[in-house]
Amino acid sequence: MRCSIFNKRLPSLFIYCAFYTGIGIIALSAGGCNPAPETAERFFNGTSLEGWSSSDSSYWSVQDGAIVGHSAHEVKRNEFLWSNTEVTDFYLSVDVKLEPDNGNAGIQFRSKKFDESGQAVGYQADVGKSVWGRLYHEHDRTYIDWPDEGEKAVHPGGWNHYEILASGNRVWTAINGVLSVAVEDPFGEKRGRIAVQMHSGPPITVHYRFNKLVHHPKIALAGLNEKQLEEKLRTPLNFPVGKTLGSPKLELKNNDVVVFTGASNMANFRKSGYLETLLIAANPGKALHFRNMAWEGDVAAEQYRETGFGGWESNLDSVDCDILFVQFGQMESIQGEDSLPGFINNYKRLLDSARKDGRQIVVVSPVPFETKALKLSGKRAESIPVVQAPADKYAGAIKQMAAEEGYVYVDLFRRMKVPNLQERYTSDGIHLTAKAQQLAATLIMKELNLPSVYKGAYEPLRKQVQSMNSLWFRYWRAGNWAFIYGSELVQPFSRDWKDRNHRILPEERTALESYLKKAEQRIREESDKL
Repeated sequence: MRCSIFNKRLPSLFIYCAFYTGIGIIALSAGGCNPAPETAERFFNGTSLEGWSSSDSSYWSVQDGAIVGHSAHEVKRNEFLWSNTEVTDFYLSVDVKLEPDNGNAGIQFRSKKFDESGQAVGYQADVGKSVWGRLYHEHDRTYIDWPDEGEKAVHPGGWNHYEILASGNRVWTAINGVLSVAVEDPFGEKRGRIAVQMHSGPPITVHYRFNKLVHHPKIALAGLNEKQLEEKLRTPLNFPVGKTLGSPKLELKNNDVVVFTGASNMANFRKSGYLETLLIAANPGKALHFRNMAWEGDVAAEQYRETGFGGWESNLDSVDCDILFVQFGQMESIQGEDSLPGFINNYKRLLDSARKDGRQIVVVSPVPFETKALKLSGKRAESIPVVQAPADKYAGAIKQMAAEEGYVYVDLFRRMKVPNLQERYTSDGIHLTAKAQQLAATLIMKELNLPSVYKGAYEPLRKQVQSMNSLWFRYWRAGNWAFIYGSELVQPFSRDWKDRNHRILPEERTALESYLKKAEQRIREESDKL
């Protein structure tokens, strides 16, 4: 088969595909050279395991037209049954039944054998409680796309219709007609084999009833056409080590002032210094200045400050903010879904007030509540506002708002939903632990397509960042603010005891500016060592 392009004599580009036969040329199409969809007839015959292989055949059989993986005892390691069929772009339709429904299994695709025992490396469409419809990368990158939609559509203990569609960098899955995975992964495998899995663990039975495998399929799934599916695409949760996705979303210049705003979780970032450290390491040779202006209790609708302190907008201008990180929505979600439109309007107005020529605004989604970390004290979960808060709806609306307004968006909510921490990530269901702050910092860097690996060599730099952040906090949020510029100006504590007309506290605060400059110089010296 060959493609010919004639564009010299015709008024518009005309493409045709043809193949030679013994008697001439037969035209196949005019307008494209994409292969036609082709159903794989010999993928699974429905009666035997012809064309399939495993390292231990005792686990696998064919029953009532389905491949069955079964073990009456503990499964020591993951077991895989491999198809001889190789796929590139494909559509797969399979009905899956898992017994018990809290077990775990999966469908490998574009995969290869990892070792002689038949272990797999590559994409896995996950099967099991809390993982249905999600995309995992076996023996390598782990979590790739981790939405909740597929899990919500599952019929526990029954048959579930599983669909996988892969085309180039794009992968989608659907469970019982509901779209789940939608990811564009330029670093993923483009070719490989299909296998089915029984996960290690307690006794399990899993049924795979294959309906159809189509090579080079039409791009349509779950009632959505190609354009609609494209609009759903997300970036992967994990890239291969040392790689990032495309160009950075955030461009930092020498001497840029980076400001963090929001409520408690963003304010607490100053204590760990992980995010600032990673941003410095990702921008060698650039003198960056960090000012954490987040405040506990701030919401999009209101940022209360003492008299004379200045408002949110004037504070940003006072430090010549170039890059603004903003995070709101977690605590506001407790107000419920009915308050969501009002929250978005308040958020838009707040960000409108911060728009300046050349200022980049990065909208960070809220982090999810961790309900298992809450001390319920015998109360029913339904009575606790945090448990019932539609934080996912707020995160989704923030994402849409950021897209409409042209802001860089960091989907920390979806990334923090991935169960990659064995321990709790909050201290009280709301506030991130120090370890989780490090995780969140790396996830933010991934979302910005910047190097995200935190190295041990960064520790001296982070210590200097923490020291600078402490000085900044004492300078900007002095505990005796009311005696410096606020409502207590007439109090004797704010004046020199010898000269009542001379006010000493403003001078003491100003002296901290020199300490800040020295702290930033120490940060630059440490960053030069990296």
